[in-house]
Amino acid sequence: MCATRGAAYRRSMRILAPLAAVAALLLVGCAPMLPGGSSSSESAPLPAPATEPFAGEEGAPLDAAGMPAVDAAEQAVVVVGWVSLVASEPVEAADAAAELAQDAGGVVASRTESAGAGDVAERAELTLRVPADVVEALLVDLRTLGDVRDVDVSSTDVAQQVRDLDVRVASVRASVDRLTTLLASAADTQTLLEIEEQLTARTSELESLLAQQASLADQVALSTITVSIASEAIEPAAPATFVDGLVAGWESVVAVAGAALVAAGAALPWLVVLAIPAAILVVVLRRRRRIGVSPSAPSQGDAAPLVP
Repeated sequence: MCATRGAAYRRSMRILAPLAAVAALLLVGCAPMLPGGSSSSESAPLPAPATEPFAGEEGAPLDAAGMPAVDAAEQAVVVVGWVSLVASEPVEAADAAAELAQDAGGVVASRTESAGAGDVAERAELTLRVPADVVEALLVDLRTLGDVRDVDVSSTDVAQQVRDLDVRVASVRASVDRLTTLLASAADTQTLLEIEEQLTARTSELESLLAQQASLADQVALSTITVSIASEAIEPAAPATFVDGLVAGWESVVAVAGAALVAAGAALPWLVVLAIPAAILVVVLRRRRRIGVSPSAPSQGDAAPLVP
């Protein structure tokens, strides 16, 4: 009885084994179509979810270096100004203006002074470089140093120029990197020389662009304000008495006579230079006149008749 049951069990297993293998193959073939399924023994890594760039506390986007991005249109403005004022002591006023610029975080780029004499006013001139955000406050403070006569402040938007320079610098720098890589893999001398020539030209262009970029950034960061300070001109006093008038008249006569003598002295060399060719011309004309007019004897027809 037991032997009969064992034989039946073995026969049933022989029949079910191929069916189980076919079912397993069908399940493996259908696995890729199932959601989340995989046909390999190792599961493929899931793609990382897309994340938004960190905007910082104020919500401003960051640049490639991880720092808050700055809008070039708001920063790329070059401010240039001119201020003219009158003060009783121009040198002291210039010292005060220099202190105002230094307190505002700027520097004195240049300074000139001229002492007054007679009717010439004493003058002082400064070129101040200050941050652009303190220009208005500096102009207000300069009004306390004297009587402001002229103020001229202009601003130029160079945002487009800044962007163009940035693009050109990036392009030329990439070209230099490519040429440097090619230079390391040059196969022959001729190729090496050609790459070196192009690399030298590109490097020079990159240095020039970087210099322009630095100069433009300096002009944007620090505005240029020229301050001209002059003292009141000394006007000559009008004569109060007859003697004062006489002295003033005599001084004017002397001044006119001196000016006339100076003019005569300046004209004398020209008179001498012009007199020489004039004398030569007169001598030549006189000789031609003497040669052209010669004495002629009276002819027979013109003889005087005899008186009987």
